Amino acid sequence: MTTLMHREVLKHANLLKKYSSQLIYDYTEYPTKGIWSESFDHNSYLTALSEWVPNQEPTLLYVHTPFCEELCYFCLCSKSITKDYGKVKSYLEDYLLKEISMLSCLIQSKGTRLNVKEIYLGGGSPTYYNEEDFVKLCNSLRSLVDFSSIETFTIEVDPRRVDERKLLFYSSQGVNRLSFGVQDFSLEVQKEINRIQPAELFDSLLTDSVRSAFKTINFDILVGLPKQTPGSMRDTISRVRDLRPTEVQPLYVHYKPGTRSYMTRMVRNVQMPDYFDRKAIYAEVIDGLLEAGYIRAGYENFALPTDVLAGALTSGNATYNSLGTTAGVNTNFVSLGASAHGVFGDYYFQNFYELDKYGDHLSRNLFPIYRGLKLSRDDMIRRDVIKHFRIYDSLDKAHFSKKWDIEFDNYFSSEFELISEFQSDGLVQSDSRSLTLTGLGREFTPRFCEVFDRYLSRMPFDKAVHVDLSQLRRKSSNGALT
Repeated sequence: MTTLMHREVLKHANLLKKYSSQLIYDYTEYPTKGIWSESFDHNSYLTALSEWVPNQEPTLLYVHTPFCEELCYFCLCSKSITKDYGKVKSYLEDYLLKEISMLSCLIQSKGTRLNVKEIYLGGGSPTYYNEEDFVKLCNSLRSLVDFSSIETFTIEVDPRRVDERKLLFYSSQGVNRLSFGVQDFSLEVQKEINRIQPAELFDSLLTDSVRSAFKTINFDILVGLPKQTPGSMRDTISRVRDLRPTEVQPLYVHYKPGTRSYMTRMVRNVQMPDYFDRKAIYAEVIDGLLEAGYIRAGYENFALPTDVLAGALTSGNATYNSLGTTAGVNTNFVSLGASAHGVFGDYYFQNFYELDKYGDHLSRNLFPIYRGLKLSRDDMIRRDVIKHFRIYDSLDKAHFSKKWDIEFDNYFSSEFELISEFQSDGLVQSDSRSLTLTGLGREFTPRFCEVFDRYLSRMPFDKAVHVDLSQLRRKSSNGALT
């Protein structure tokens, strides 16, 4: 990875203005879900699984639980807010266990089983389940998965709903990775987003016993929340450094009041930081973590040098998906639960969001497929480029050309007009051998990925904004922007 004091990016206001956007795609999947078709259904899913299962490729099994006790105003996840545990129990016993059983029967009918190497319990709040029901869920998954082959078993944790004893209980069930929704340690920010969880809470959770029981502890941090400032984020990162999780995933807030009307509650007292301020806040995250000895593992993940993610990055095996940068063992997802989406072979599938539609299909012994997509070869080539740049800052053209049996510059000849704009702004370097993001360009990775999105009609920059390239070159010559 190239190095840069990331606060330097703030000196280039016109550059930030040129490449700013209200909507920046994460590309956790490509093509994005808006391209997927609702014509894909139960039968499409059966066909796709039948084509793919015999390959026995390493797989991640994702299980979604769409329930939380309290609404966080920043949340874009598919969830239902309730304090009625009966609804959670009904979802597990009437819906989720049924879907697990259906998939297990289907796989067994093929005379094989899924080669699952990783389990990920997401939400919502999978920590909502009481211990009896959590055991019930795990036992059901054993009909589908050989737990002795599992390398990583993650549960997303709401730190307000667990204690040390419950975390150790998860370890007894095979969980070896915890992912905490930290977001921000500032009380003022927490009030605005309706998620009060003092930093001291983590002192009581991350005991020596808990740390020794889990190989990975991840913190999610959100950037761009109301009342966040570079100074407040500096304090949050200082606290993160003290707590020393093995991985940190800082993500930009996506503000979508058109689809999540409750998000307007975040701005009832103060506006959210603008594009420039978000960059300033994110710079504090990056530099603070790098100074603390973390390695940048892709655009928005950080890991201690001893963590498995850092090792995957060094070996070139890391990959990028809806869970962020991962160690790359499993490039296939099989997903269960309302709204859950997966990818296997050259297919994408997603279940219904609505619990009534999800449950209705299961009651009729139909997989609850809402939409899907069969990727073309071009889709897969472009997905590979996009995911590569989300992790790494340079692409070897010869290696990529050999992998896909193409000539890189010819294949993307129409994209090079856009690439040249990034190049003229000091963000990209291109020659016959490689395409490389500069240290400064690394901070515009999501916009650069848009260059390779053939479904996107808008430009990845505002060409009317002038950037003083000579200023950038002066900075580069003294080493600040290498």
